[in-house]
Amino acid sequence: MSRGLWCAGVLVFALTLLVKLPASWVLRGFDWAPGWQPEQVSGSLWHGRIERLGLVGPLSWQLRPLQRQLQVDAGLQQQAWALRVEGWPWRWQARLQPAPVQATSRSDYLLDGQWQGALQFEARGSRCIGSQGELSGQQLAMLAPWSLTLGSARISANCQQGLQLLAEIERAGEHRLQARMQPVQQRLQLSGQVQPDAAITPLLVQAGLLKAGAGQFEKRFGPR
Repeated sequence: MSRGLWCAGVLVFALTLLVKLPASWVLRGFDWAPGWQPEQVSGSLWHGRIERLGLVGPLSWQLRPLQRQLQVDAGLQQQAWALRVEGWPWRWQARLQPAPVQATSRSDYLLDGQWQGALQFEARGSRCIGSQGELSGQQLAMLAPWSLTLGSARISANCQQGLQLLAEIERAGEHRLQARMQPVQQRLQLSGQVQPDAAITPLLVQAGLLKAGAGQFEKRFGPR
């Protein structure tokens, strides 16, 4: 056998092995945080499914390297979400939007509501260079472990100083909560204004975010 045929055979074998590589083998090599270990993993590295990953589940993905596309579908709190990524690592676009409601994995916390809209990103490597759109939620409510009406929500993104995710939850006459997250820097800032008789006040006090008798708060998490 010539060296060329031998190399071609090795290449075909390596590609076949890579395509058929079980997703469970790959995921087993990661150091997962407590409570976020993948459960019931099936499929391959290119087309697989996880029944539960922390609060998320089911989660499925399909990677098409030749078409430069990644499709991820995930269930979270009785809502399905669809993520589409296209392009090469040095220049890519992503779109996140709610999908039709589906059965999702059970968790200790249960939220309900209606979501619409879409978030779109453009990036070079890990650097976000542009974003547009927003996600909006209506009639949001916590069903477990407490019964609590949250109101409406908006989620948007900003790339002027690195990727920032901005979320706002408001119920007229009761509370207005804001969250600013910088995923790359691993920073999170929570703030809010709350009426003394708001239904959410005892929960915020119990969580250590709001001092008893106070009407507003601000907390920062992550490295300075």
